[in-house]
Parts: sequence; C-alpha cells; structure tokens
Amino acid sequence: MSNLLEVKNLSVLIKDRFLVKNTNFTMEDGECIGVIGQDKSGKTSLLKAVSGSLPISAGQVFIDGHDIFRDKKILTKVSTCFDPPIFFKYQTVLANMKYISMLSEAYNKEDIIKVLNKFNLAQKLHTRVLFLSYFEKKLMGLALGLLTKPKLLLLDEPYKNLPPEHLEMVKNAIKQIRENGTAVIMTTRDLDTILDECDRFMFMENRAVKEILTKEECEKKSQGPIFAFIKVKYPHYVGKLIMENFDLHVKLQGQNVLFQADEDITAKIVHFLNEKKLAVYRAGYLSKKAEKIFANLTPFFKEETE
Repeated sequence: MSNLLEVKNLSVLIKDRFLVKNTNFTMEDGECIGVIGQDKSGKTSLLKAVSGSLPISAGQVFIDGHDIFRDKKILTKVSTCFDPPIFFKYQTVLANMKYISMLSEAYNKEDIIKVLNKFNLAQKLHTRVLFLSYFEKKLMGLALGLLTKPKLLLLDEPYKNLPPEHLEMVKNAIKQIRENGTAVIMTTRDLDTILDECDRFMFMENRAVKEILTKEECEKKSQGPIFAFIKVKYPHYVGKLIMENFDLHVKLQGQNVLFQADEDITAKIVHFLNEKKLAVYRAGYLSKKAEKIFANLTPFFKEETE
C-alpha cells in the first residue's frame, strides 16, 4: 500500500534558525496523527511545511506520490486550519467559504449553508469574519474541512481555548471528517486531549521529532507510577509521619509532601492526618511536567546504608 503522505529528511531554516529539523514520517489514508510539543517546539512550522506554505530548506514532502513543490496542484487535496485561524477578515463568511473552496472544487451556496449548519454558523453567513469570535473561526475552518473533503486535513491546536460545552461538537466534526476518508494531523500541547482520537503520536522537542509512538505504546507509558501530593502547614513533621506509618519514600517541595501512591493510599493518608488534627490544605496528583520535578528532588530522609 502506498503512503498518502511521506516526509523525508525535512528541514526548514529561516535566517540561520531551524523551524523544523531533519524530520521523517509517513502516513496512510484515513490515519490520524497527533503532534505533541510545547510552544516553539516546531509543531505549527511542520504543518506549514507539509501544506506548502513554508519554504523547505532540505528534504521532500510527497502527497499521493507527488512532490508538493514540483506538482503544486496536489496541494488542492490538503486543507488547513492554523491557530489562530486565518481568513480574509474583511470578507463575509460566505465569501471566504466560496473563495477557499474554489481552490479545490467549486461549491454552491446551498452546500456551504448545509455544512455551516452543522456548526451553528449558518446565521453568520453574511457576517464579516472580522466580527467572528475566536471559537467561531475555528468552527469555520472545520466546516471547510467537511465541505471540501480533502485527502489530508492539518489542524493546529483544534481544542485550544474551546469552551467545554463546544468541545464535543468539534470532536464529532473531526470524527465525521475521518469517516469520509480524510487523514488528519492535529497538534497539541497536551497528549491527554487527543489520546482517544489518534492512531499514532509524534513528540516534538527543539524543532525535531523526538519519538513516534502508537496509541498502545502511549497508553502503556501513561500507566506508570502515580505521584500524589498533600499541602500541609508542617511538611517536615507530616513527611516523617507518612514514612513511619505508610512505609513510603517522601519528598518535600515547599509546603507540599510528595509521594508515590494510588487513590486508596492517598485517601488513607488524608484520613490519618485528619485524625491527628493535622490540617490538609490540598491533595491531588502531579501532572506529567510536575513528575519531572518530583524525580529531581532530593529524598526527605536518606535511606540508611549498612
């Protein structure tokens, strides 16, 4: 089976600064790949290079076997929605939809209204994009993806800053786009937001792909140790009590006592402290970023060596 997308040794260098470095990956029809990384890690630049909107310094990008810079017509099979969404802000929603969709195939007004209805945007048909909210512009980008049925859809931070009540609407729209046979690449800073939707995950750091994992590999990694914390007035005293009564290794960070334990043990510790009339101001679990902090902290008490 031939790949829908093939990225070979891709690098983008602008004014002696790499935006993307030596990136390689392939993608099949209908597949969904999540690109995870912090701000300035190269996620958006990678999408722009794949879409042909950013000049490539080295390497090649093939879509359906066609080099995107030798056969620019192949880019009509690609639809993009960057963050923030980019449209002609002084033109109406209808004018934007008509013009952009004509780049791949002409669509009539009825087709456009039908797809906008799916996102509750039909009433904005004659509104200038300038007056749309950030969220409405994101929905407009997804509406274009449904309208033009591209072979490849590139979504930059599709869930960023979305109101919770609209999150499910966007997820369902992306699911429908995939059911139509479109492959999707979406970027995010938070793996958990897309873990259930993607087939593979690319982790970017310092403008390069650090590793590519399957969903099963990501889920296996996420099932690692659970690190809990409690915030108390006397962390040294509480840390000593936890070590003596629960046989746990403890680390301190300010007023936080950190330890490795599941929900049941953490609940027992909180109950134990309450019985001793030691106030617990806050309890919870560490984020993945905070786990790195935990790993670098010195243990509260060094283990005795024989």
